[in-house]
Amino acid sequence: MPPPLDETRFIEALTRHQPALEAFCHANLANREDAREVLQATCVKLWQKAGDWDPETEFLPWAFTVARFTVLSHYRDQKRDRLVFDEDVIHAMADDIQETASAFDVRREALAKCLTKLDDHQRGLLHDHYTVSRSLREIAKASGRSLSAVKMTLLRVRQQLSACIERQVRTHS
Repeated sequence: MPPPLDETRFIEALTRHQPALEAFCHANLANREDAREVLQATCVKLWQKAGDWDPETEFLPWAFTVARFTVLSHYRDQKRDRLVFDEDVIHAMADDIQETASAFDVRREALAKCLTKLDDHQRGLLHDHYTVSRSLREIAKASGRSLSAVKMTLLRVRQQLSACIERQVRTHS
């Protein structure tokens, strides 16, 4: 029998691992709205089952199990409406996705470290393009640079980040 629920630890674990759960749901479901719906249902079920979680064990594998059953339930509910994967295929995909999503937190932490190594201009470019959703053409116009120069800079920054993330992940394992 698990120890009594420590709400603070549960909330911290759920909050810390929600991006990995979100990635798991999106990888299992092609439709973005379905993935959001399943993520929400998973979080509700995790809260309902919070007393079953032993804080001395890892949260993410337990949460992935709940998410997997929520995805399966979603597919069963949708089966009448459209063609869906066979349950064996869903289980096989979920295993692969779970491994990938487990590495998500490590990669996210590596990205955060690598972003600090960029200069202000590089971080600004990434922010404008990926967070604010400004087009490269808008960024080029605002900075007085050519579109091809902005594209090349963004390509180099992404390559630099990718290499840095891979180094961080290798040192983490």
